[in-house]
Amino acid sequence: MLARLHSWWQQIKQHRVAIGVTAIILLVSIALIIAGYSIEGTGFNGFTIITTSKTTSGASPPTITRTIESQPGKTLWDWLQLLIIPAVLAVGGYVINLTISRGEQEATKQRAKTEQGIAQDNQRETALQEYIDKMSELIIEKKLRDSKPEDEIRTIARVRTLTVLPRLDPIRKRSVLQFLYESGLIDKDKRIIDLSGAALNHVKLSGAALWQANMSGSDLRNANLNKADLNKANMSGADLSRADLVGADLISANLSKAILIGIWLNGVDLSNAILGEADLSGANLSGANLRRVNLSGVNLSGAKLRGANLSDANLRETKLSNADLSGADLSRAVVLGKELNKAQSLQGATMPDGSKHP
Repeated sequence: MLARLHSWWQQIKQHRVAIGVTAIILLVSIALIIAGYSIEGTGFNGFTIITTSKTTSGASPPTITRTIESQPGKTLWDWLQLLIIPAVLAVGGYVINLTISRGEQEATKQRAKTEQGIAQDNQRETALQEYIDKMSELIIEKKLRDSKPEDEIRTIARVRTLTVLPRLDPIRKRSVLQFLYESGLIDKDKRIIDLSGAALNHVKLSGAALWQANMSGSDLRNANLNKADLNKANMSGADLSRADLVGADLISANLSKAILIGIWLNGVDLSNAILGEADLSGANLSGANLRRVNLSGVNLSGAKLRGANLSDANLRETKLSNADLSGADLSRAVVLGKELNKAQSLQGATMPDGSKHP
């Protein structure tokens, strides 16, 4: 109710001039009408017209004819008829002007928004091109690829990378990452630029080839890694919360200490992946291949592991509270009974000793 009253008051304030003019016109009209009825001779109260005519016929005396015509005063209906057309025209004109004004304001806002978007896009493109130009100079002229870990040139390259990424949109972030990857600067075996803390959130890497790339410690929240080639990639300690990894190649990927809370990895092949101390609480790993994977210390609380292949996996000290392991293959898995007892469901699962759980 208060919000409605506030909105009503704001509308009144916005159109206070028009309302004020209308009120003045109304008051003047009422005053004139009252004066008209108060002053004789104005015709507001009605009047009488008396006309006389004389006719003669031969020797007969003239005949005088008197005609009395009464003119009634103005009634409410008369005033309504008199004022309704101007009122409709006035209101109609005001509504039309208001509609046109609002349309022009909306068009101006939209135009300003479009121009602002274009300006921001141009700024991002300029920032990307400047980054690539400066990095190319470091690679070609300053021999960045041949530098040593303690060399200052590496620090400069890292600072430039960490500085430009927050200024870019998801598509251009991909361009930066692809540039670094193709230039051999983030290779797992010879990392030149450390991406820990890099703002790669929301980056669009769908279908990207990042085999053996080193993105350890980076911020990959909400990243689109759908069907990306991350075979043997190093993403240890990275934050992958709400990232899309459906269909991604994570074979032999290093995800130790990575944050994968609530992520969808159903059907993903994680064989030989390193997941030590990773947080996969609430993750969907239904049908995932985790055969022989070391899951020691991994948080799988509340995770969905229906039909997952966990044969020969190391589940020692793995947190399985409220995990759904129905239909999972746990044959020859190393797991403590007390942890299995905390699982939400083991229905139809193949137990470590080969037996079927009822």
